[in-house]
Amino acid sequence: MLEGARVLGALLLGAGMIAVASSDMPAPLPWAYGLLPVGVLWLARRLGLLLGLLAATSTLGAVYAAGVTEPSQLFFVAVLAGSGLCFAACARRGVSASTTLAVAAAPVLLVAAGYLVFGGLDELSRLLAERMESLRRYEAEYRVSQTIGMSAVEFEHALERTGKIWSALLPSLFAMKWVMVLAINCWLASVLFQDADGFPAFAEFSTWRVHPVGAWAAALALGLIAVRLTPALEAGYNIAFPLAIAYTIQGFAVARFMGIAFEVKGIVQLAVLFLVALLPVLLVVFLGIGFFDAWYDFRRRAVAGLTGPWGEGGGNQR
Repeated sequence: MLEGARVLGALLLGAGMIAVASSDMPAPLPWAYGLLPVGVLWLARRLGLLLGLLAATSTLGAVYAAGVTEPSQLFFVAVLAGSGLCFAACARRGVSASTTLAVAAAPVLLVAAGYLVFGGLDELSRLLAERMESLRRYEAEYRVSQTIGMSAVEFEHALERTGKIWSALLPSLFAMKWVMVLAINCWLASVLFQDADGFPAFAEFSTWRVHPVGAWAAALALGLIAVRLTPALEAGYNIAFPLAIAYTIQGFAVARFMGIAFEVKGIVQLAVLFLVALLPVLLVVFLGIGFFDAWYDFRRRAVAGLTGPWGEGGGNQR
């Protein structure tokens, strides 16, 4: 009974997070299909990879029978099912959490890129224009600018700058949405199947790191930005933006690891987070830590002289 409640609670929480991640973002399929990868993983876990593949194919047929007949939508369903099979294959091979996420997300991101190229980007641009216009109407009716200490002109300029930034980053924002959906599936897999199948612990935040291929992607982004031509510049920004967020998260993971390894009091760690909230410029520090951790591996070097679970090779850091 308790196990059933735990599973149901995790699924409801995961579904809620996927619904939030999908809000205001047009997609080839409703948000509920975002849970398909973990469902296929469950089938593969029960039946084995070969029978899981047959079950995934049957699921695709069931989706078609349910009324999803558009070829592009069916292809997207097939790719989501393939991500679930990637989860299962990586779990059987004992692949690390970040590598599993990269392998499962890669085909989805390729299909998402195709969606953007064949009309999706125009749809996203229209949605953004509608959102900006609704904010202007809201400002005209309620004078929000006065509440936050801005003039109407300053509010309009800030809105225009925000719109330009969002327009430039629409592809990466859409891609990040699908990465978040796959990450939620990874978390669900670690919660539901870790004990039975040794699925990697995505909840172990302090040991999380960006896949090494991220460093090559960052170099590509910097090269494109250095070209200074508009298409290359936009492509560079759209590659660099999600990587900057990922490496900032890795920087926080390194800091968390150090706090555990050196037994820093929780109140001190909370004080650091509070300071970052007050001074967002400090995020650059964590970005730098996360980026250089790809080569220097701060966590492994920090615990070299320690004893106990974090030292002498006892930690589960990679």
